[in-house]
Amino acid sequence: MPGTPGTTGPFSRVTPVERRTFLRYSLIGSTAAGLGFFGLASLGFLWPRMGEGFGAELVVGGAEELLDEIQSEQAPFHFPEGRLYVVAWDPSVAGAEEQYGTDHVVLDETHGLMAIFQRCPHLGCTVPWCQSSQWFECPCHGSRYNRWGEYTDGPAPRGMDRFPSRIDDEGELVVDTAVLLTGPSRTGNVLQQSPEGPACVEA
Repeated sequence: MPGTPGTTGPFSRVTPVERRTFLRYSLIGSTAAGLGFFGLASLGFLWPRMGEGFGAELVVGGAEELLDEIQSEQAPFHFPEGRLYVVAWDPSVAGAEEQYGTDHVVLDETHGLMAIFQRCPHLGCTVPWCQSSQWFECPCHGSRYNRWGEYTDGPAPRGMDRFPSRIDDEGELVVDTAVLLTGPSRTGNVLQQSPEGPACVEA
């Protein structure tokens, strides 16, 4: 009958695929698929979805309320979702507005807010606040920073890095955690603040 294998029908031209050829093509196909999924995952890592946490603009809270809390507690406001501290800074200090006024919030002549990345620029440890010294003190290798996150001591190459911030139409502090600003140099100590009590970390 026409079409029966072994006759002159169309099936007579079908060539069986060798096992070795099939395995080779299967290997090539699976490798290509794996590389494709890896590429898509890499793109997702490089361009994370914005607006869903760290790596986006985050609303931290009302600017005036944040300033009041920082001043009353004599401690920075820790915002874990953004991996940052909000500190109060004084634009009237000599050199402060030139150093920080462009990227950070100025509320009035003597009050501003600044968002500081919580990681130590030395090796990336999270830097806690020391209430007694009124400094940030890294427990990993002893780097220390004043209350504006400026370098004071230790192996860190610079002051703590920062994020730009602004006040929105509702008066809330908005921090852009997608943009990391390199911290001030070791000599860029505008505040010149001495420790105000015992250290939390041994030098």
